[in-house]
Amino acid sequence: MKSSGADHRTQWQPPPRPEWVQRVNEEGYCMNVRAVVPLDAQSLLDCAMRTTGLEDFGADDWQEPFEKLAHAMDEEADLNLIGRLRTRSELLQLLEARLRIEATYKEHPEIENERIVQPIIIVGQGRSGTTFLNNLLAANPDNGALMQWEATFPCPPPEAATYRTDTRIERAHQLIDQWNRVTPTLPSMHDFSGSVPMEDCQIIALNFTAPSWFGSLGQVASYDAYIATLDAARVLSYHQRVLKLLQWKNPRRHWVLKDPIHLDRLQALLRIYPDACFVWPHRDPVRALASMVDLIGTIQWGRSDHPFKDGAFDFVVDPVLSARRLNAAIEVIESGVVPKRQFHNLLYADLVRDPLGAVRKMYAHFGIPLSERGIEGMAAYLRERPREARPVHHFSAGSPEATARARDAYRRYQDHFHIPSE
Repeated sequence: MKSSGADHRTQWQPPPRPEWVQRVNEEGYCMNVRAVVPLDAQSLLDCAMRTTGLEDFGADDWQEPFEKLAHAMDEEADLNLIGRLRTRSELLQLLEARLRIEATYKEHPEIENERIVQPIIIVGQGRSGTTFLNNLLAANPDNGALMQWEATFPCPPPEAATYRTDTRIERAHQLIDQWNRVTPTLPSMHDFSGSVPMEDCQIIALNFTAPSWFGSLGQVASYDAYIATLDAARVLSYHQRVLKLLQWKNPRRHWVLKDPIHLDRLQALLRIYPDACFVWPHRDPVRALASMVDLIGTIQWGRSDHPFKDGAFDFVVDPVLSARRLNAAIEVIESGVVPKRQFHNLLYADLVRDPLGAVRKMYAHFGIPLSERGIEGMAAYLRERPREARPVHHFSAGSPEATARARDAYRRYQDHFHIPSE
């Protein structure tokens, strides 16, 4: 990529591909991959119905988003052969899961009576400690995070007695670990495993209204623009439907949830979850941006030869657009539209220095009891999963020009929350 000197994206360099990945893609270059691996809507629908033997996808608000998505994946995403194979597989997983969810609700309409009480929702800029906090809170047995395996295979609904031993854990692990096998540098950036917490964009994806998830499957600019026009509360209604199903036979006292776009839909979240508890970790946004550029570029490189084309993920990798989102959230909170009492801010430095102390302050702020078993569970997680046990994530901090541009864009956000530069 050519470097303009003032943008982290233009300075990003793709990691080497494993030889087997490169060879498969090279074979695809001489094939009509669109015909060999179809991504058109009808082909995907027919296959999902044939595989499950089911036909009822539920309320039809998912259909137009799905058709927009399928078209964009097929026409715009510029997927190589590996990319098309992976993306078709993942879209089929979502369609099949949706069919099974609706069949389960039809057989057990009492699931609708489940209540989601005081969910803890982590918001904020990616690479600012949100995943670490999500994993830490998930280690409290009084909480329930969305695990990768149940997001991939939500039916039959998980049961408490077999929640840690379900055979779907290994199935889901093999699927998500494919991300690591195709791009082996990913484990240094993010933990992709069947038994770890997952961002809830993956269950929003079951209604095909999750740009933060589908942007990882392919670069779909027209789909992103379409989703931006939808009512966010509509987007979240199916999110609640899935959570009810997942907790039906495995109760969760407090859900712990996380999605990169939650910061943009705080008001809609309160319409669906009026007692939500929002936690916003803050880290030097310029460093977080540089790390995010490397993560997004690497994910897209796993499916396409042209990462960052057509403004993909600009809302998180362009400092001006990213800062605009953070500033808009400040306005929503400061204006009182979202009550401050339902927000807790914490610095990444404090979270890393004293994780349990930071969590205790968060629980005290929301008035949620923190049990001894909760403290023990989180302490055990910190002992058993030290950060140094994972590969180190090496990434470019960016040129002085790119850093200066980003620092200027984030000035208001950094000043507002007194976030130190790293």
